[in-house]
Amino acid sequence: MLMPIVMLLFVSFAVYFNALLGDFVFDDKTQILENPWISDISNIPAIFSSSVWSFRLGIPTNYYRPLMHILYMLSYYLFGLKPWGFHLVNVLFHCGAAVLVFLIVRKLLTTYGVMPSPVYLSPPFIAALLFASHPIHTEAVTWIAGLPDVAFTFFYLLSLYCYMLFRGGAKRVYLFSILSFSVSTFFKEPALTLPIILIVYDYLFKKGDKTIRSALKTYIPYIVVSSCYLLVRYNALRSFVPIASYPGLNTYQVIINVFPLFRAYLTSLLWPFDLNLWHTFHPINSLVEAQGVISLGVTVIFFIAAVTAYRKDTVILFCLFLFVVPLLPAFYIKGISGKPFAERYLYLPSVGFVLLLAIFLSWAKVKLPRAAVGITVVFLMVIGVYSVSTIIRNNIWKDDFTLWTDTVKKSPDSEDARNNLANAYASKGLLDMAIAECQAALRLNPNYAEAYNNLGVAYASKGLPDIAIAEYQTALRLNPLYAEAHLNLGLSYFAKGSVDMAQREFELDLAIKPDDYMARQFLNFITSK
Repeated sequence: MLMPIVMLLFVSFAVYFNALLGDFVFDDKTQILENPWISDISNIPAIFSSSVWSFRLGIPTNYYRPLMHILYMLSYYLFGLKPWGFHLVNVLFHCGAAVLVFLIVRKLLTTYGVMPSPVYLSPPFIAALLFASHPIHTEAVTWIAGLPDVAFTFFYLLSLYCYMLFRGGAKRVYLFSILSFSVSTFFKEPALTLPIILIVYDYLFKKGDKTIRSALKTYIPYIVVSSCYLLVRYNALRSFVPIASYPGLNTYQVIINVFPLFRAYLTSLLWPFDLNLWHTFHPINSLVEAQGVISLGVTVIFFIAAVTAYRKDTVILFCLFLFVVPLLPAFYIKGISGKPFAERYLYLPSVGFVLLLAIFLSWAKVKLPRAAVGITVVFLMVIGVYSVSTIIRNNIWKDDFTLWTDTVKKSPDSEDARNNLANAYASKGLLDMAIAECQAALRLNPNYAEAYNNLGVAYASKGLPDIAIAEYQTALRLNPLYAEAHLNLGLSYFAKGSVDMAQREFELDLAIKPDDYMARQFLNFITSK
């Protein structure tokens, strides 16, 4: 079994090798380049007692992911601020996850009725190759900020595999399963769905076991870990879900929009060739809309498939659970800031998808032996197409300019994408194009404070301080706690010689963001005179 694993590691690394050439993009810059926590181990207590964005004061968040910062800290000490080092960590986690997919699929098929061939073209190996090369994973693997997804998935799968071994008689790995689950939770919240998967696994495959009642005791440590995590998380956030996104959606709309999201996730998994960082969310208002009817129909078909599998094939039913259960947190629209749909959320659920394909291939080898070779060839061709698509998609992530150019092309109605493209233009000195993108963002959302701030930066760079000041002031009217706008307004006042007004803005900036080095330096310069 060693050589298939070596080959799998090689393929997993090869399809993401060009990702190592990418720069820091989007949130990477904030989470790494502007993150004081990762440069000093004395910040570890703050990391575990604060929300994920607390190193930037004034930015509330729903998320608690301390091990993300710890791993960034380790990467910082190993690689400095070299992007390739941070990319390497993501790729290595992906390689490990692909191996675990191979082992889990192999374990399921060998234990519950199907003996996979020992050769390299066995269903478990094909399934793992599909997982390793699937283009939908590029957001999680190629984007450095996708670390929580690849890391929590690795430990989630490791915990699941150890639990499967434990239920097969390997008692010593039980504690390791609990430990892996504990680590997974501190990388990302969806890890809490693992106990559900373990219960489903026991119910489907161990319900005839004479020790099933005693097996219920095995869930207690997982419940204790989950409870401890929730208590620590509550202490850090002071609430379980402190932010409610999309306040304009009522309860009915929140519920019915689960169906279009579910359909979108299924579609992206089955056809991963129109990938996009920023899928614009257009909520439906009624299930009788075309999107609502289609999405509800897809969901009903999926449910019918699950009921049929329950009656005829428990392994297929387990696949469906393994797809849906990890996705459940993503369906709570109110709790997801930014955008409800993200391709990286499919990283773990895709394991259920490739397991289903492995079952189909195993079935074909038994029921359709003459067609099995052709079906295997088709799968290999799909793996080849996936691999090429993944390598091409990695290039889109190489820097902010290529990323946001692609994103705006696919989501022209996203004010966030246009605003980020404006920043990319500005970094290249293309100020007129940056201004045009900011204005386009403001046409989409006239109350977009960040776009006004960026518009001010562009005008200031063009030597138009008065226009810049007006844009900064508009940004601050919309968001008085916008520290960066206070800083930029102070710099523009300072450049015009309005020292007293500049001092006031620097002081306001530091009241919101005490660690703002530039504001502190200018304020010290002003007060020292």
